[in-house]
Amino acid sequence: MEPAVPRSSASKRTATGYGLVFSRTRCPAEGVRLVSTQAWKTTPERVAAGMNLASPGADEEDVASDPWHVACASATFPSANAHAPATSAAATLAPRARGRTRAGLPARASDRVHPAPTMKSRFVQNPTVYATALMLGVGGWLVFTSPDGSSGVAGDAHPAPRSVRAAQSRPLPRFKLDTLPGERAAFMTAAHSAWAYVEREYQPSTGLVNSVAAYPYATIWDMASGLAALYCGNRLGLLADDEYDRRMRLALNTLGRLRLYDGVAFSKNYSTRTAGVAGRDDRDWRSGGRGTGWSATDIGRMLTWLHIIRTNQPKYAPKIDSIVARLDMSKLVKDGYLWGSTLTPRGRELRYIEGRIPYEQYAAAGFAAWGHRAERALDPALNAIPIAVLGVPLVADRRGHDHLTSEPFVLHGLEMGWTPPLRELSMRMLEVQRERYKRTKQVTVVSEDAIPRPPYYFYYYNVNLQGKTFVVSAQGATTASRTPKWVSAKAAWGWHALLPSEYTRIAVQAVANARRTTGWSSGVYEATGNSTRGENVNTAAVILEAALYRETGRPLAEPAPRVASSP
Repeated sequence: MEPAVPRSSASKRTATGYGLVFSRTRCPAEGVRLVSTQAWKTTPERVAAGMNLASPGADEEDVASDPWHVACASATFPSANAHAPATSAAATLAPRARGRTRAGLPARASDRVHPAPTMKSRFVQNPTVYATALMLGVGGWLVFTSPDGSSGVAGDAHPAPRSVRAAQSRPLPRFKLDTLPGERAAFMTAAHSAWAYVEREYQPSTGLVNSVAAYPYATIWDMASGLAALYCGNRLGLLADDEYDRRMRLALNTLGRLRLYDGVAFSKNYSTRTAGVAGRDDRDWRSGGRGTGWSATDIGRMLTWLHIIRTNQPKYAPKIDSIVARLDMSKLVKDGYLWGSTLTPRGRELRYIEGRIPYEQYAAAGFAAWGHRAERALDPALNAIPIAVLGVPLVADRRGHDHLTSEPFVLHGLEMGWTPPLRELSMRMLEVQRERYKRTKQVTVVSEDAIPRPPYYFYYYNVNLQGKTFVVSAQGATTASRTPKWVSAKAAWGWHALLPSEYTRIAVQAVANARRTTGWSSGVYEATGNSTRGENVNTAAVILEAALYRETGRPLAEPAPRVASSP
């Protein structure tokens, strides 16, 4: 039974290994056109036997129930493009689905045919047919998935959709530097409220901070947010130096003694009271619990914050170096990508390429700061396909199952600073949210957040999710969630620090009801303006980061002087 408490983000950002099925789709009703992919689970046995693919969007519990699924580390298959993830045979479509695809409409899940895993492929039984199909498939893959939306063939027989080409000619938005009086005071007031949460939810036994209010568990992502909150609180003058030093050393000592999953990497979830491994049900495990795998994305955020602290406060360098040295980077960074691991309920371990645009780039930047470069993960153009949302040019991930939302853009900008390609994409991300506001008069700030609503308690509000625009989803779910849309407090303050404008000022004013004396909730619901009531460490940390960025005017990884707190 699912516990009636907000779930932590333990495995929410992870993604498993996928084969790809490519099709040209369009969704005019949603205001987006794209050359898209549908992601399907695959296994080496199925490919070797020429079998069809399993059901789309299966999560780790689905994988565990399927005896054909094995560790995806061995599921790296030959690809026509050395820079693209491996692909598998295309899933069979029923006649209705083929008709919808020819008409330019996406196939419905009910249109897809899934033969039993024991059915042999006719392609394998006939080598000539198999070779012909393989060549046609590779050719079609190259035609429909070129990063620039073209075919890559002379004459450009398959250009990007007209709406995408028109959007690409749209100039970059202009964001003027905010210099209005009172802005500094507004950021500091927001930071004081964010700090109230950190003080209340701090665990003196470990130096960690609860992921959500009165909830004594945290992922590595949440723990990194706890370090960020301590660091920013001290730099903003909200935490005295001596107390900060004591808390930071305690937290680093805790990180240095966390039990690693199989001696490779931090496990996905821990108790903030005892620092013991927690299970997938967010309960303490018995002594010696193995854990449920690791998240390379979460570890990437932790590496970013260890780098920031080490750069600005070298006295912690020896302890931080020893923490990073515990990780087996050869298992985490491989073949140019980041690799995650999941232990299924049946005890089978799955390893897979983890991350999608733009989370992949944010996490990879953390590894790169320590000299472990996942080159393919760092390049946002490598797996990008052009899309247009409300006339604004953006990109989706050709591999599918990506969440195009504010969080990784904001964090990347605040902490490490944007690369030129990411800066342009970040500006477009903010522009498309402003464009929705212009058209609907609804303040729009999308992000990932802890929302106290079952069954997931952690949701993504996406600008685009596999052809659907401005929808809420949860990791592992195959359809959009009915969870009400919200305006994210941390994303509003983050955007206002990075790209201040009249719209970002409207956005931070819109989330005023999320602020309490005890901290910030994750935001306010679009329909009512009422608080989501989901106070959490990630919201607190990002608002503190935004305030510090506003004071220093530079990414937090760059050395900067201490800031005095306002009265």
